[in-house]
Amino acid sequence: METTPLPNLPTLRRKGHNVPMKPVLTIVLACVLALVVHSQVAEAHANLVRSEPAANSTLDASPDRITIWFTEPMEAGFSEIQVLNSSGARVDGENSAVDANDLTVMSVGLPSLPDGTYTVAWRNLSTIDGHSLRGSFIFSVGEPISEASAVQASDVPILWSPEEPYIRWVVLLSALALTGALVFELLVSGPVLVAAGTRTPLGRLRPRLRARSQRLMWVALIAFLAASVAQLLTQVVAVFDIPLSEAAGTPAIELLQETDWGGMWQYRVGLGVLVGALFLLPLIVRFRRAPNREHLISAILWLAVISSLCILLTISMTSHAAATIGIARYALANDVAHLTAAAVWVGGLMQLMANTPLFIHGISERARRYALWRLVRRFSVAAGLSVVVLIATGVYSAWAQVTDFVALDTPYGGALMAKLLAFAVLLVVAAVNLIWIRPRLRGSSTAARWLRRTVVAEIVLAVLVIFIVGFLTALEPARQVASRALAIQQQGLSFTDTVDGTDISLAVEPGHVGANSFTVSLADRFGNPIDDATDVRLRTSYLDADFGEESVPTVNIGGGEYELSDATIGIAGAYQAEILVQRPDAFDARTAFRFVVGSAGGDGGSAAIAPDATRGGLYLGIVLGVLGLIFLGAGIPMGGWYNRAGALTMACGAAGFIAGAWLLIGAQSAADAQAIVRNPIAPTSESVAAGQVVYERYCQTCHGVNGRGDGPGGEGLEPPPADLAIHVPLHGDADIFRFVSDGIEGTSMVALADNLTGDEIWHVINFIRAQAEEQNDG
Repeated sequence: METTPLPNLPTLRRKGHNVPMKPVLTIVLACVLALVVHSQVAEAHANLVRSEPAANSTLDASPDRITIWFTEPMEAGFSEIQVLNSSGARVDGENSAVDANDLTVMSVGLPSLPDGTYTVAWRNLSTIDGHSLRGSFIFSVGEPISEASAVQASDVPILWSPEEPYIRWVVLLSALALTGALVFELLVSGPVLVAAGTRTPLGRLRPRLRARSQRLMWVALIAFLAASVAQLLTQVVAVFDIPLSEAAGTPAIELLQETDWGGMWQYRVGLGVLVGALFLLPLIVRFRRAPNREHLISAILWLAVISSLCILLTISMTSHAAATIGIARYALANDVAHLTAAAVWVGGLMQLMANTPLFIHGISERARRYALWRLVRRFSVAAGLSVVVLIATGVYSAWAQVTDFVALDTPYGGALMAKLLAFAVLLVVAAVNLIWIRPRLRGSSTAARWLRRTVVAEIVLAVLVIFIVGFLTALEPARQVASRALAIQQQGLSFTDTVDGTDISLAVEPGHVGANSFTVSLADRFGNPIDDATDVRLRTSYLDADFGEESVPTVNIGGGEYELSDATIGIAGAYQAEILVQRPDAFDARTAFRFVVGSAGGDGGSAAIAPDATRGGLYLGIVLGVLGLIFLGAGIPMGGWYNRAGALTMACGAAGFIAGAWLLIGAQSAADAQAIVRNPIAPTSESVAAGQVVYERYCQTCHGVNGRGDGPGGEGLEPPPADLAIHVPLHGDADIFRFVSDGIEGTSMVALADNLTGDEIWHVINFIRAQAEEQNDG
């Protein structure tokens, strides 16, 4: 692979000491804007969803192309498909490419292949988390695959890199500590020290407290930058498969310049460097004796807070949240709120631990008690609100990445349970701090020491929780692992129903996207096979769209079995199979079965379990709305809009409530706009019988016994009643429902919405469809 040389970088010069704040603010806002423009929705861990041809499939003729669908966009220059024959020679057209219009699709052309077994080997590189995956599967042309040759999809490694979780842990912990320390300085310790004045013991302690806080910020920043460099080198080693000693040169530059992950890394590190520059600004700029010095320092800190929050945004944009199929934007917003709350709590705890010794040894006991009481009281409000946000957004994140309880039985699910356990213990320690220690700070001389001990315990537990999070972010989401496992386990579908003494069974093999065999088995009430059916028809319908499918006759293969072979299921999703059995010596029997078809199990489908997009907006709207109300309520005792802390809290609450209301309205509108395409009630014999009762009472007078529009009530009507045998097959279920419910303007078809329930209308639709099919077949 060609590499790109390092371009000449312009030299930066400092022209003077008096650096104005406006250009600095412009730089920060430019970084934020560039970051937002650069952001895009994508998936995490580019796992294989399906392929054409499917894994372990046997084809009659050579395909002209191999196409594979993945769960996320891929880097075109670092992703490839190769097709090998049984001798290991490459036989594809060597034109592998990622689809420019859909970066989740990769394909390669093929010449005409002779009969034989072939191996498809693929590799890809995620555009988001930068993970590189490899895999393979087999297919054959003109001959079956022996059991010894057949393979399942390549196992996806639990961890992409053994070092990655530890590096992610340090990156996340240092970013949280940096952001939280800045927020603590601005919103907790700063206001307390300013209120104390410069002539009090606490005021005279202020320079030492600020110096200690700045040391903590510098340690966090340096750890963040060092871990980011380590993350880059680890990425280069994994992508290029080279030793660490060769990673720091041209390969690293190529990765940074040619991948989206590299671009996001540059934004993140650039923001870190910007924070460092802002820390150095007071030392470089000579405004030590300026009358507005404190305001300038406060402005610098606020710019640093904005930059550090943007760092958290870049972390979220390379996480599972930004990769959640269907709800990526919702999950990303939720994750940013989650990380921000974690930063306020964890970073604040670290600042509190660092500052407590100065209070214990630096001022008198009376002053210490009062200062710690005020400091802890103020921090408790911020920490308490952060905990509420963590719990609410954490529940949403768990739903987004697990979705189904069955997915808890995965490495991700196990790590999530461990995180919840550690977090529960952390909450217990925090409750002891809040309920037992905080009220005693003003009256007990030992409470300060107990405060420090419990804060240390909280920090240790918080670090443990973040350590587990480091593994969670490196693991494949639980829903994807569970989807793949379920797809592999599901080898065929089978259903049974008894209608008028006839046992009807349906077997679908393999029950995945691609070619399938449908076998209908018939037996009488004594278990004897029914071989004399004159017609056994099958109609398979995709429930999320109306494609106008027609019923197809099956072939009697003996033993009471009727088969439809090589029936193609082209789309993963919910399906309905309707079966009509006609016998010379019995009434017609009909039934229907509904089932979900996933991607081919052999090629490791990863998207069967996925969060619903409408629910994603609805749930996040509930989360934000509830949090908004809590923040609004918490801001009132702080002084409401007439106090800086109260105004900030209520502003956050108002923003959350408005955003939540907007999402809820949008989710409701989406639900209303999502018209029902298919009848939600399967056309079983019970449904058809219920529909016949409704038809005879409300419809038969005009449409007639057989639905031909020749009922006695239709005589003289203009236009005459519709012949249902002709018109029903021409319309979808949703259209017919509307005709029955609302009537048809300009005709004698009246609205029946006031007379019939929704279920009754659906039942009658099943009946008239069955009736029309019988009339047309007759």
